[in-house]
Amino acid sequence: MADRLKNKVAVITGAARGIGAKSAEIFAQEGAAVAVWDVLEERGHTVVNNIIENNGRAFFCRCDVTSSNQIEGALDQTISNLGIPNVLFNNAGIAVVGEIEEISEEEWDHQYAVNVKSIYLVSRVVIPNMRQVGGGSIINMASESAYVGFPMHPAYTSSKAAVVHLSRSMAVRYASESIRVNSLCPGTIDTELLQEFLDQQENGDAVKKEIEDMHPLGIGTSEDIAWAAVYLASDESKYMTGAPMLVEGGILSL
Repeated sequence: MADRLKNKVAVITGAARGIGAKSAEIFAQEGAAVAVWDVLEERGHTVVNNIIENNGRAFFCRCDVTSSNQIEGALDQTISNLGIPNVLFNNAGIAVVGEIEEISEEEWDHQYAVNVKSIYLVSRVVIPNMRQVGGGSIINMASESAYVGFPMHPAYTSSKAAVVHLSRSMAVRYASESIRVNSLCPGTIDTELLQEFLDQQENGDAVKKEIEDMHPLGIGTSEDIAWAAVYLASDESKYMTGAPMLVEGGILSL
């Protein structure tokens, strides 16, 4: 076990699968005690059990990040079992597919509730506790989509652009209290979220090839993003705040 995150207590939302699960695993490998927050109980417990079997510290909290009551309960459980968090990775997210004329109002609102409002809801209860331990690092999951206008994802792309600017605003406000806030902007990553999108396409294989060709380094892995999150969570990035960290396989260089 390495120690890049030694003495860190990290909350990771949406940590039962994909980037969140891999981040929980690697955070624990690097010495952090990890609170896995998710609505997927069975898979969340599996992530935690795997970490414990590898001599790490982890705890699962069932939490819908659009519910203030559940967030407060999850934080109380986290503090009781692991301690006060000094790392928060707001990773939970969904991707609503459809053009402006196709998406329902309910779908649009749900997209923003999970991808944007949840960051506000979770951060507002974690920050007062983070302040008590002298500061920390908040990582908000954005996307390459904050900078690329994918036509079938107007709700998703606009929500991720909102995350980038929300992070900047938070960074300016809390810098004086040693709370750093950065956004993490992955390229297209080979996760279940991607597969769910491809399954909705008439020719998923062709669409995947098109996406891959858009990225000079191809489609990335959850591990690629987890290691970037480790850097933002660690003291190695102590002079970095308000920044969108681009880990997008080169798509923005084209």
